[in-house]
Amino acid sequence: MPESLRILMITHHRTQRTRPRARVMAQHLIQRGHQVVLLTTADTRRGGIQTRVIDEVPVVEFPDLLWGRLRSGWDLWALLNRLAWLRRAGQGWDLIHCFETRPNTIHPALDFARRSRIPLVTDWNDWIGRGGLLQVLRPAWYRLLLGWLETYYEEHFRSRADGTTVICSALGRRAENLGIPPERICRIPGGTSPDLYPAYAKEACRARLGYDLTEPLLGFASADSHLDVGLMFAALAQVAQRFPTVRLICTGTVRPEVHEAARRAGVADRLILPGFLPLAELPWQLGCADVFLLPYPQTVYNLGRWPNKIGLYLCLGRPVVTNPTGDLAEVLARHPVGLTVGETPADFAAGICTLLADPDLAGRMGAAARQAAVADFNWRTLIIDLEQFYQRILATRRTT
Repeated sequence: MPESLRILMITHHRTQRTRPRARVMAQHLIQRGHQVVLLTTADTRRGGIQTRVIDEVPVVEFPDLLWGRLRSGWDLWALLNRLAWLRRAGQGWDLIHCFETRPNTIHPALDFARRSRIPLVTDWNDWIGRGGLLQVLRPAWYRLLLGWLETYYEEHFRSRADGTTVICSALGRRAENLGIPPERICRIPGGTSPDLYPAYAKEACRARLGYDLTEPLLGFASADSHLDVGLMFAALAQVAQRFPTVRLICTGTVRPEVHEAARRAGVADRLILPGFLPLAELPWQLGCADVFLLPYPQTVYNLGRWPNKIGLYLCLGRPVVTNPTGDLAEVLARHPVGLTVGETPADFAAGICTLLADPDLAGRMGAAARQAAVADFNWRTLIIDLEQFYQRILATRRTT
């Protein structure tokens, strides 16, 4: 076991977001003997700073004057609170890890790293600007007025950090294009948590929730974004021609535009919408599915991210139908956990039908998925790569 490090992590995410990347990393680092404190945005509070422990992680929540999804790293009041708290916190940290480079994360991180003379690492886990998620998750007026600002903050400060962690290869290449040497970049994809997400038997799941065991059920997991569902719904309509009773379990907070896409595809009556589920209930609900769906066409925003739902799918032990895009193509090329198909609804439907028609094949792929979750993509293993990257960054700083 390497020497214990004292790590300060800063994220703009709200505290109660479902297992954000920073908190998962912090928890596993703590389990390996390191000291970690995580700075987050309070869910609703607009005044006062609160400290509590969540999943073993000491969390310091900062107020924000904005509301809902706007509490995402842009509020000046939140920035000032973080700067003031860090100035009072004093020394004692070995390294600071800043998750994304929004104003509320990067400015406090840079100020603290400069004053404390410690290394700064930034994490990059989504392609937002320059044709990325900004194009699909923000309205036209926002893209026109503030798109340049998103891109500026996404890119401008990367080269000022001592190291960069990226969630996928495309962001690693983008970091290199910004002038960051490859040795200062570490790819840490989204990992799996097999202990948190058990692979329950389909029969047990359906008995618990009252689904007919002979009914073909598909599964799609999301918190609230539901990207690329148009492809999935169009494929579902074609699957229904061969499997007339097929239905799709779609978890998470479903927005009106998702309902509209299902209506246009003619599959609104085939959706099962359990809503945003507690973590303990998610394996039971999704465990009812025969096949998991992950629409993932070749777009800039898909190339520049890692679909975290693949980790959940692997843990739950069901096969997946997806597109061979980005790093996901490599995963399915190395592990027989599902089928990669073309980007047309017909291609996607054909893959789904293949697995529904061949339960033995689906079962073998599901077993391989669970094995991959435990042995190859487990956060317990991935966190060692992050730990070693920290050590290299610290060693480089000591010799310069």
